[in-house]
Amino acid sequence: MFRYKGKEIEPQKVAAQLSVQAILNGRVVQRGEDLTLYLSLVNAPTGNQIWGEQYNRKLADLVSLQSEIARDVSEKLRLRLTSGEQQRLSKQLTQNPEAYQLYLNGLFYDRRKEIESQRKALDYYHGAIALDPNFALAYAGMSSTYTFLAESSVDAKEALSLSKAATMKALELDDSLAEAHWALADIKANEWDWAGAENQYKRAIELNPSLAGAHYDYAYYLSCLERHSEALAEIKRAQELDPLNLHFRATEGFILLFARRYDEAIQRLQSVIKTEPDNPVGHNFLGYTYASKGLYPEAIAEYQKFVSLEKGSTSGECYLGYAYAMSGKHSEALALLQKLKTTKEYVSPAELAILWVGLGNKEEALDLLGKAYEAHDLQLRHLNVDRHYDSLRAEPRFQDLVRRVGLPADLH
Repeated sequence: MFRYKGKEIEPQKVAAQLSVQAILNGRVVQRGEDLTLYLSLVNAPTGNQIWGEQYNRKLADLVSLQSEIARDVSEKLRLRLTSGEQQRLSKQLTQNPEAYQLYLNGLFYDRRKEIESQRKALDYYHGAIALDPNFALAYAGMSSTYTFLAESSVDAKEALSLSKAATMKALELDDSLAEAHWALADIKANEWDWAGAENQYKRAIELNPSLAGAHYDYAYYLSCLERHSEALAEIKRAQELDPLNLHFRATEGFILLFARRYDEAIQRLQSVIKTEPDNPVGHNFLGYTYASKGLYPEAIAEYQKFVSLEKGSTSGECYLGYAYAMSGKHSEALALLQKLKTTKEYVSPAELAILWVGLGNKEEALDLLGKAYEAHDLQLRHLNVDRHYDSLRAEPRFQDLVRRVGLPADLH
């Protein structure tokens, strides 16, 4: 819903975009410690108001007010809530309204899935916990942010250690919190405990079937294990729950890429970029797909766009170097290789190995994959599904690495 904040909206148009039948509009007026909240529930197809109410509360009542509103709206819609849903509505996530507002800010930046936005999210989550050390949901948010950074920009072992500590604290505070089990699932997947990860994804979804992010990460997990049909079903469910989340739509393209359905992947990713031309993830994934089809000039253009948008991303430069090498631009590839060797930024050994694959040096690539294993590089989850590694699959060292990571025997 963040997309509609501060804008004049037409209920019918929003309802169509979100696939819903009713829209809840709200306006908040704050005077010191006093809050006045005006709400109206609108029948989207007709535009008629179903119900309206004014709530006058103190700022300190902000968190409990949300539960009260949710109950009132469900009653007006004549919804029958399950006992689990009723329990979630009555749960007090925090008694501190300032901590809750900091958490919401963290969530806003967390959703953007860009390196700099994740660092901002981390600052807000830390701020929320400083105000309320028992705020389990903020610990779960912090865990997901550390996990993202472990995947993209920092040393994985350190970030995963911080992520796990935050997750265990969240579970200690509230074992019934779906977000905490989702965070634990991500950690187990990153530890290559594949069975344990699946159990936790299923537990998170059992606790809250509408948790879109859990469906999203479960889809990604399934895709890494080459269970692509299941993965596509889960990513579709995530999109149904959060229709405007472009990252979910881009990841559907990524899953289609892993399934080697390249033309469908290109179609999905081009749609994402058409909606948001400066979406870095869309350009990155589209670059992967073009490279996988051998369309290297197109891949180079997409990687260059990604690198310009995602400042400090050595990942994009590794793949750009690969595309340069495969297209015969060896001097450009070697220049990037030299830059990556001397940069102060973290460089994934598994992704740097891909650049060496492009240059035709299998031994150097396999040496780097060995270092990636020692560093617990999260990119090793892609060993079976990333086409960049295809030329290495017959090598005994590569097959041994797949076994040590605990992935199923490669199907390709």
